[in-house]
Amino acid sequence: MQQGSFLWVYEGMTQYLGNVLAARSGLKSQVQYREVLALSAAQLDAKPGRDWRPTLDTAVAASILRGGNPAWSNWRRGQDYYQEGELLWLDADTTIRKLTNDKKSLDDFEKIFLAIGGNTGPLIVTYNFDELVADLNQVVPYDWAGFLHDRVDKIHLRADLAGIEQGGYRLVYRDQPSASEKTLLAEGRDKNHVDCWYSIGARIAPDGIVQDVRWNGPADKAQLAPGFRILAIQGKIFSNDALREAIQQAKGTTTPIEVIVQRDSFVSTLKIDYHDGERFPVLERIDGTPDYLDEITRPRATPEKAAAETKSY
Repeated sequence: MQQGSFLWVYEGMTQYLGNVLAARSGLKSQVQYREVLALSAAQLDAKPGRDWRPTLDTAVAASILRGGNPAWSNWRRGQDYYQEGELLWLDADTTIRKLTNDKKSLDDFEKIFLAIGGNTGPLIVTYNFDELVADLNQVVPYDWAGFLHDRVDKIHLRADLAGIEQGGYRLVYRDQPSASEKTLLAEGRDKNHVDCWYSIGARIAPDGIVQDVRWNGPADKAQLAPGFRILAIQGKIFSNDALREAIQQAKGTTTPIEVIVQRDSFVSTLKIDYHDGERFPVLERIDGTPDYLDEITRPRATPEKAAAETKSY
């Protein structure tokens, strides 16, 4: 067994449970849970590096994928076993519910898997793949070995969206960001950036510096590359508003988006052939299907206001 080959198990499960328990405890709403899940699923689904690197390899290569230059990170992939693991365990959760007519869930598996060694204080207990499969089979008999091997070891061009769809939702794209994405764009790591990753396929800083380009996306095909600086777009000096306006106005037309870029001491004009407008990921309810996703995240605790502090003087 290679070092790191099981990172998708516990890091992925921690990622899954961390978000689920936040919703169950009332720290975030079910709407917020779905909005953040949509962002994570879309990010994985739009990674060209899926063409050659499976989830397992993002785990065993974790030490060389951590940090580094963001340029072309979508092609080499990063520590994707966190988010890939989250989708895998959601898939397992909804599969268990489906196979048992909603009588059992991943909660039942966790009571077995996390109870190895008994009810003790902090204790290190090892496990292997066969034990993982055996514990899942205790919950409901199924080809869990095949299930896990397929999702972890094999190359898939698309993210594992089965758990979302079995949970009663589908990943779609709309022309306005969700409330959670607006918050991330305003306050997160990419503060003040315009999210055009799912449209022209680029991450561009407010000063016009191209930080990353989606491999084989519209911007890449136009020969835009990380490190370039966009000086102007559609005849206007570059700004976030000018970028959004250009993407919006090109929708439904045949006219390419024209950008003037600087690379070192050279200036050139590029034409981006993209006409589908802005695209922001959200989850959309699938009518007539079991609503497992909301059932999984249904609050199990009622937040209480902290008692007012009494001060004595």
